Formats: sequence, C-alpha cells, structure tokens
Amino acid sequence: MKNNIVILLYLLFAWLSMGSSCKDKEPVTPAPKNYFTCKINGVEYKPSGYNGTPNYIIDVDPTYGDGVFAIRTYNYIGDTKRFSIIIGSDSLKNVGTYYLSKEARHRLFLFNHSNGCDYLSNRQDVSIISGYFSFDTYDLENFIFSGQFEAVMAKTDGCDTLRITEGKFYYRQ
Repeated sequence: MKNNIVILLYLLFAWLSMGSSCKDKEPVTPAPKNYFTCKINGVEYKPSGYNGTPNYIIDVDPTYGDGVFAIRTYNYIGDTKRFSIIIGSDSLKNVGTYYLSKEARHRLFLFNHSNGCDYLSNRQDVSIISGYFSFDTYDLENFIFSGQFEAVMAKTDGCDTLRITEGKFYYRQ
C-alpha cells in the first residue's frame, strides 16, 4: 500500500510540474505565408496562375559580383497572362532602401501583356518619376526576405503613367 501512495504522489508531482513548465513556454507562432502584393494604377495585383514556373520566386546570389537579387512574379486572369513584375539588383547584400534610377544598379520591370505597355526602369523611353524597394529582412541563412516597393514611371510612346503603390513582399523558402 505504501508503494502505491508513493507512486501516486510521484505521478501527481510529475503531472503538476509538466503543467507548470508548459505555461512557461512561449506559444509557437506559425511563419507567415509567402506573399507579394501591390496596386497597379489602383488595381490590386497578386501573383497567380502557373505556366510551368512558380508565379512568385526570389533568386539571390550574394557571392556573384556585388550581390545579385531578383524577385520575379506573374499573374493570369483565366488563360491570359496579364502582368509580370521583376524587381532586381546586381549590388544588394543587406537590408536597406534602394532607389530606382537609370544609372543605378537597381531595377523594376513591369510587363503589361494585355496592352504591350512595358516599363523597364533602365530604358530610354521610360522616365522614372519616383521609385524604390526596401528590405526589412534579408536573411540568407533561413532564406527569408521581406520589404516594400513603390514606383511611378512614364513612357514617351503614349502609354499611361504607371503607378505601383502599396507594394509589399515576404518570402521564405
């Protein structure tokens, strides 16, 4: 009988100590899902569809040159490809804000597959009124990247002025 009481007290003590240790642990929060979103001239854009390649991917190689980084996205409406957006740099290795200019090494390309108005920030027929992308997270070890971007660009060939606003991205491989 004494052995049963000792065993019962031991189990009760073990159960109570397990309960208190669980309370001390911080809750595990799931990692956010990958996202890329912005507004193109006021209309929401998100990657969608599948053409044999991912509709949202990040390529990074900090060992090549001054650090190569590219975000590539596209979206479809039904079977029709609508937009492709590429944000990239050949000199990016860290968090910070990177401004678009023809002379800079930071680029933003938007291909409008519906009307053929393509905005490539390094082209002579495109004027960059304003534009940047910034990184809040640049974590190569865990392959996590996050930040914001915006751009206003005009073309000399009659296309409307491009306004990309409220751009945000998060990517974790």
